[in-house]
Amino acid sequence: MTQAARADSTVGNNLELNKGDNFIFAVDVSGSMGTKDCPGGASRIEFLKEQVISFAIEASKWDTDGIDVLTFGHQVLAHKGVSAEKAKELIGGFKATESSTDTAGVIAKAYDLHKAGGYEQTVCFVATDGEPADRSKVMDTIRKIASEVKDPREFGISFLTVGNIDASLRSFLTELDDNLNAKHDIVDVRALTEVDFMAAFAGAIND
Repeated sequence: MTQAARADSTVGNNLELNKGDNFIFAVDVSGSMGTKDCPGGASRIEFLKEQVISFAIEASKWDTDGIDVLTFGHQVLAHKGVSAEKAKELIGGFKATESSTDTAGVIAKAYDLHKAGGYEQTVCFVATDGEPADRSKVMDTIRKIASEVKDPREFGISFLTVGNIDASLRSFLTELDDNLNAKHDIVDVRALTEVDFMAAFAGAIND
């Protein structure tokens, strides 16, 4: 992340969304997402689901085909074309019951969807609270994607931390953001509680 971008992220944690962006939202459904440490005493998964539903509804104003929503724990499942009409029922049914966190797998799946769709620009949100099953695989997957994209805007990965994450995960995500030594810097890290999706959409619509 550049110094200017970092400064922007500390003021309202603004997102750089643009008309024509394709959106993929990856939702961690590992067991730790049941922890209740989010605003209002909500569990991490319930708080996250509310945010993803709101995001899907707002995004449908741009993209009538809907967003792609992935869930990841010990397996990765894809739900393509989640429209405003489908969002509440589908996302509302997600449960935090899986035994591990296949972060590398969900990023690879999101990139496959990006390539298959032939999109010019994709923003992939990865909302998680826990340690990836394989840190090295996460790093290798991101480096591979960064080596293939034509520029950082083609496929951006925005990690959104959910709940009170531990120091080890925070350190790892910081490494992905700042010290990955990839061809392009395609990673950004933010706390979900500090992201204002509605303001980001409004800004992009008014561009």
